[in-house]
Amino acid sequence: MTNDTNQDTYVKLEQLESIFSEPGYTYLGHGTGRSGNNNQVIDSIFENGLRTKDNSLYYTSIGLSVPSPEIKESYRKAGIPEPTIDALKESFNNWQHQDSKKVIIMRLPTEYINMLGNRSDLDGEMFGAFYNELKQNDGKSINYLDPKFIVGCFDVDKQAVRLNHGFEKNLSPESIEKLKEGYNKAVSKTEARLKREEQDDLLRKNQLGEMMQEFDNQQTNEISDSYGLSDFDWDDNIEWNDTNEIGIQR
Repeated sequence: MTNDTNQDTYVKLEQLESIFSEPGYTYLGHGTGRSGNNNQVIDSIFENGLRTKDNSLYYTSIGLSVPSPEIKESYRKAGIPEPTIDALKESFNNWQHQDSKKVIIMRLPTEYINMLGNRSDLDGEMFGAFYNELKQNDGKSINYLDPKFIVGCFDVDKQAVRLNHGFEKNLSPESIEKLKEGYNKAVSKTEARLKREEQDDLLRKNQLGEMMQEFDNQQTNEISDSYGLSDFDWDDNIEWNDTNEIGIQR
């Protein structure tokens, strides 16, 4: 295997089992069928990062069942066979999206995933720490998954993984600092959204209360009008103990 970054490096999926077995990471896959199954697409992704549909990894990727300690444990608890490299290869060979023949493999440090974020990753809440944001001419932003979190690309035709030379197996101090900043930003987005939702919920409750009060008042007025109660003069001096005298049987 060569370290020349100007050459493509391919390895068998089994050779990456030691990476998949490291604890503390979440693995995702993205098929390139929609964009095309050619090397130019992969070159662009390795260089610029993976563009996320609707600015969300949720709409772009699928969780991978790799033989990591966490996933093995979850499988054991569920009483199902542990994940294997052979099963992972099978999923790549039969990728469920757009008949993809190339599948990008992502590895994200789990501690920087905002677990309280919107599960659909709206506005980059959940996976925002891993994005590079690109501003377009119209002012809109596009999120790209930073290439340093892309292990490589499984090639169905070659039955091998093309390695991404920009992948950081061991993150640099600069990358970790950027991750922390991105994570804090993502958490702030979640807190702001939850606060808005709480305020909206309170507003809806107040509006519902006002509607119910208005309905109750309307019903009371209708009953009063029906029985002429509004014209009845309730005498506070009535001796209720003497009700027998007015024909009420005890």
